[in-house]
Amino acid sequence: MSNETEPKSPVFQFETSGVHAGLTRADNNVKDAPIYASTSFVFNDSAQGAAIFNMTAEAFCYSRIANPTVDVFEKRMATLENGAAALVSSSGQSALFMTVTALAQTGENIVVASHLSDTSAQLFKYRLPPSKITARFVESGEIDLVRKAIDENTKAVFVESISSHGLLVADIAALAIVAHEAGVPLVVDNTAGAGGFLLRPIDHGADIVIASASEWLSISGSNSAGIIVDSGKFDWSKSRERFPQFFEPAAGFHGLNLWEKFGSTVFIAFTRIAILRDIGPCLNPFEAFQLLAGLETLSVRVERSSSNAAKLAAWLKTMNKVGEVQYPGLKSNPLYQLSEKYLKRGYGGLLSFTTKDGTKLSKQAFDQFKLVSVGRSIGGSRTVVIEGEREEAHAGSNLIYVSLGLENIDDIIADFKLALSTI
Repeated sequence: MSNETEPKSPVFQFETSGVHAGLTRADNNVKDAPIYASTSFVFNDSAQGAAIFNMTAEAFCYSRIANPTVDVFEKRMATLENGAAALVSSSGQSALFMTVTALAQTGENIVVASHLSDTSAQLFKYRLPPSKITARFVESGEIDLVRKAIDENTKAVFVESISSHGLLVADIAALAIVAHEAGVPLVVDNTAGAGGFLLRPIDHGADIVIASASEWLSISGSNSAGIIVDSGKFDWSKSRERFPQFFEPAAGFHGLNLWEKFGSTVFIAFTRIAILRDIGPCLNPFEAFQLLAGLETLSVRVERSSSNAAKLAAWLKTMNKVGEVQYPGLKSNPLYQLSEKYLKRGYGGLLSFTTKDGTKLSKQAFDQFKLVSVGRSIGGSRTVVIEGEREEAHAGSNLIYVSLGLENIDDIIADFKLALSTI
């Protein structure tokens, strides 16, 4: 199970931690994490097994709760995001669902302080309300409006570090202050932050970080996983009445007081032993092994995709047939100052653009791409275009998202030049 202790100052820089964190040479004298393809583990005797399941002894008991290979990935992600402990799951959506249901119950709400990806929006708008968990949307992220939206039934403020729509950087530090004044944690979806390489929300006051690992962390976007990182810094003891599940005797664990057992990392412990254990969206060790390999090259891959995105965005701005270009690194971005404040290693591999004068890219234009793929997956090694729509776009025009891969930028630009020539 992940080392759920107080956070320590990192010994190595980010790039080094991506290769080494979570596994030491003392671990069976191996340089790579072994794949523990087992659902269960052997105990010395029945008394030890009972102690482990009752959480009075520490050891692996069942892979739905924790697995040695997955444990290495969790420790490495906690290190990269500068957190105290991490929990991984089978998808980004399951990570979001577990986080919300660990914090909120019937009749309670989450304040959403940014535009969301379509899948996250679906969860908040349609899947959670039947369970009487609601969302209060303040999509502008305006601090005063977020403050007004919080009430006695609010259990968290939730925001995307870089919004899926508009690619706008959130003012994490300001939102953290508002959330903490109300006694609730700030939860940040940091999928766009690339595992903490581009942006580490915990460094700016966030309490819980979630992310989908399919984007950027996976070498080619082929692995499905979700991540939850607990900063270990939120003082749950000051909000006992708001979060009784962490302080009252736990019915499913023989009356154990989870706060007394786990202290500052009680949130991640509760999510693991209650939500993950009972619902079961665990990550299998084969996926964890592949994702560990992805983390080893994460920094160099994100550097390349960010560089490619910045160059393509600049080139698109010069094209007469292109209308609006959105990229966090462009000075024309309405929140460029926040990009400068929070993004110190690059501006990411995503951009969007519209065509000018309401012209809609035709099927013929998309068919011109020889190198670039047309699809839905982002954050992989290959450049992908995704066709979207938005109400504020010119009538009849379409919004194009681009996820930049690792190809040579000259080849990428040549492909876009060919596609745009059909307009």
